[in-house]
Amino acid sequence: MNPIEKLINKKKFIPLNQFINIALYHKKFGYYKNNKIFGRDGDFITSPMISSIFSEMISIWIVSYWIYIKKPKKINILELGPGTGLMIKQIINSIQKIKTFDATFTIYLHEKSENLIKVQKYNLRDFKNIIWIKNINKINQDTTIILANEFFDAFPIKQFYKENNNWFEQCIAFKNGNKKITYYKNKINNNSIKKYSKFYNIHKSEIIEYPIKIETYLNSISKIIKKNNGIFLMFDYGYCNAIGKNTIRAIKKHRVVDLLKEYNDCDITFDINFNILKSIFKKNNIQNIGIVTQNFFLQKLGIMERADQIIKKQDLITSKDLILSINKLVNPKEMGEAFYALAFSNKNCKFNLGFI
Repeated sequence: MNPIEKLINKKKFIPLNQFINIALYHKKFGYYKNNKIFGRDGDFITSPMISSIFSEMISIWIVSYWIYIKKPKKINILELGPGTGLMIKQIINSIQKIKTFDATFTIYLHEKSENLIKVQKYNLRDFKNIIWIKNINKINQDTTIILANEFFDAFPIKQFYKENNNWFEQCIAFKNGNKKITYYKNKINNNSIKKYSKFYNIHKSEIIEYPIKIETYLNSISKIIKKNNGIFLMFDYGYCNAIGKNTIRAIKKHRVVDLLKEYNDCDITFDINFNILKSIFKKNNIQNIGIVTQNFFLQKLGIMERADQIIKKQDLITSKDLILSINKLVNPKEMGEAFYALAFSNKNCKFNLGFI
């Protein structure tokens, strides 16, 4: 019996967020213990894996912000959920090639998976000034640029749905007394849903999804932005709407699969309602610089111009590969409009590169 089955056997049913947390993050059983998650041979692929030019655009954005804040001698770069460490590796390499950038920087990496930390340490073994932290509040006081690529979409979520004006929490239980798991609706007090009215129209919504630890993270990010003259740049898939929807899905070998059948061996993800981030940051007096498609952001940072420069120096095969990679990053039918860029900063910050 695996840990999920043991828990259901003991409690009869468990909430969806607890099911996801064990399925993804359990030290022995969890999905993120798997070494073959990322890449074309894995279950999903991220933008830095498609082309290092994605990370290069972020490097330009980082250096531009450094210039905007009058070129401090020291800065921090904090990445949330660094995956294999590829993006930060590419960023470090790109920044070091920018001759006008002469600040010293400390890299902080925040990763929950012990297995991925080992992968990151191996991949980043040639770099200095890299610190892994469990608590993001433990960074030093230098100016801090916070990055997150596909971070929040991996949070365990609570899911609620309405039937005949009654609210139920989505849970997991055994099916008809056997050991196959199934969804189980647990009726809850309708008043318990009111706390989500800050993010959703609970009267018109039939579904509500809420990542339970997101407010803790956003509060910590807010403190860093305020104390460290910081800024936060993130990329993820999601939507802005007061009407909630069912977005949870399981991904295996780049395809959507049946969550309840494949939960032992698949990624579990959901679309973030960006209203949640905007609302919590606003409460903390942090401004949203903008929400734009990944296509818009990368084009504003000059990805096409940079590609032209590279292509002129490369052979035909390399050039063709780069064109195909950039197409995947910016094409509206690929990742260009499926992913969004969001940035948050202090109220008095006027830096908006990539968002206008």
